[in-house]
Amino acid sequence: MEGTRRAAGRASMPTRIRRRVGRRLKRWQNQARNSSLGLAATVLRAVRPGAATEERILRMNWASRDAARLDEYLVIGWQNPRINVQSILIRHALVHRLFGDEFADLERAELELAVELNEALRQEAARTRVHIHSYLDARRQAAIREVSRVIEPREHEMEQRWRLALDGRSPEPLAVLELACGSANDYRAFVDFGLAPFLDYTGIDLNPKNIDNARRRFPAANFLVGNAMSTGRPDASADVVIASDLFEHLPFEVANGVLAEATRIARDGLILSFFNMADVPDHVDQPVAAYHWNLLSAPRMVADLQRTFPSVTAIEIPAWLQAEFGYAHTYNPAAWTILADRVAVASSGGAAGSRGTAVATRA
Repeated sequence: MEGTRRAAGRASMPTRIRRRVGRRLKRWQNQARNSSLGLAATVLRAVRPGAATEERILRMNWASRDAARLDEYLVIGWQNPRINVQSILIRHALVHRLFGDEFADLERAELELAVELNEALRQEAARTRVHIHSYLDARRQAAIREVSRVIEPREHEMEQRWRLALDGRSPEPLAVLELACGSANDYRAFVDFGLAPFLDYTGIDLNPKNIDNARRRFPAANFLVGNAMSTGRPDASADVVIASDLFEHLPFEVANGVLAEATRIARDGLILSFFNMADVPDHVDQPVAAYHWNLLSAPRMVADLQRTFPSVTAIEIPAWLQAEFGYAHTYNPAAWTILADRVAVASSGGAAGSRGTAVATRA
């Protein structure tokens, strides 16, 4: 497809992956079928469709969640930002914007360690028969934490290496806006790995509980309750806009509005992570009661971004792990990361502009 280059010999979406994604979607549909919130969302959408209604539904959905559970949501198990490949690629993309290819070897070493720790986690989960997924349930979160003990001796190994490498540097700070930042999900790693001092960072989230969690952890950082659909920020007010696991949860017309908002704000580029994307011709609408679990089209997203950004890099995470590291397993068979830049990126290659980590580039 235009704008992407895939690992040789791989089907666009193997049957086993389609079945796994289908089972996951069916489980969510069954859980939501009797949801009163789902019924309320259906009525609201029928009476007054549009962005304002979707904002109201999202607020209703997250208001019922426990703050302590949200603080661990999307940051344990596979989604621990120290070992999650997509979280690591976000940091590497920021590092590359600040320092170019200077730390390419360190980036590669970190990704190699992440592959090792992901495999250790996978084997321990299989041994203990614990299913690692995104849960807001205290019991299941506790089980994932227990499994994650297997990687504790090494999961902090790269933090000190990055801190030492970045110590004493003084580049111009990079203005970063993160949409749907959660409870400082990725910002935690920005701090732990010594990257935060180089960022003029703002994180926004629709859920006040997430923002309260983030402010409690990092009182000096700028976390705001805000709507990704309409941030109120000036044009070109951030160098980079980040968004992770956001677009799949929005109706297409709202997702298009969020992408337009991010594009308007981003002076230089976007860093986007997706949890349910495939090499298919078009997006697939998959509403689940009050929520969406849409399957997004990588070619469609690349084409949309190319209208504004001369350089678009689309990375299918499973194919990339296989091609670059010989790793056949993946925490998510539908994970993609897309980097978009207003200036064509000239580098020695790489997912974040560093050599040895790219699978898909268009300039």
